[in-house]
Amino acid sequence: MKTTALRLWYFSPVFHTRALVRGLGHALAERLGVAEAREQDATPWSAAGEEPPALAPSDLAVLGVPVYGGRVPAPALERLPRAAGSPAVLLVSYGNRAFEDALLELGDAAVARGFRPVAAAACIAEHTIAGYAAGRPDAADMAALGDFAGAVASLARQDFPGSPANLDIPGNRPYRRFSPSALPQQVDDACTRCGRCAEQCPTGAIAADEPARVDAGHCICCMRCVNICPARARRADAGFLAALSARLAPLCAGRRENAFFLPEQAPGNA
Repeated sequence: MKTTALRLWYFSPVFHTRALVRGLGHALAERLGVAEAREQDATPWSAAGEEPPALAPSDLAVLGVPVYGGRVPAPALERLPRAAGSPAVLLVSYGNRAFEDALLELGDAAVARGFRPVAAAACIAEHTIAGYAAGRPDAADMAALGDFAGAVASLARQDFPGSPANLDIPGNRPYRRFSPSALPQQVDDACTRCGRCAEQCPTGAIAADEPARVDAGHCICCMRCVNICPARARRADAGFLAALSARLAPLCAGRRENAFFLPEQAPGNA
């Protein structure tokens, strides 16, 4: 079935995953000769109550999420759209440590929602908290995404033969255990109580009437509130940052490259 539309879906608290999904989507649109893709940002708390239209079999979806502790953030999985056998390219972004079970978990969730995973990518992006892999995705990353898009487009022209049975995604079941933790943070007097942090928090963890109050049971340590504050009034606790950076230093050293997964015997994967 000919691909007639591209749908980009992402959960991207600090916009790195969004950049990767958009880059891949633009490259796919060019190679497939379809109109620029329609986007859905599933990150804000308001997205939790939305039920987007199901994708059609002729829609090609790009589904993008960040990796937290080797897993997919629970709110992202809860907000995945539904599909009727639509082919999907899976994408996870991670901060130069490891993506562990996240890509497999995203694939399982996509299948449960009616998607047909046809290709997958694990891409490097600047670490949300500790800042490792600063500046990524960079030009080299986007070039690699373009090459990957070419292979996916070749599959699309063949109606994705052999997918997803021959798509070998690394990971383990059961997935690794991960317990999200709240972000120790400080809010200083520069706060104007504009409400942007509360409005944009992915889990509704920030009180709109008292922005300094964060519900630790709902915070997923995503740094969105810190990154979008127009007054730069929020910041992660310095002691927490120092301890985390020291722990990750030996695990995040050097430059890791993106990993791409195509069905066996697919173009570029023979």
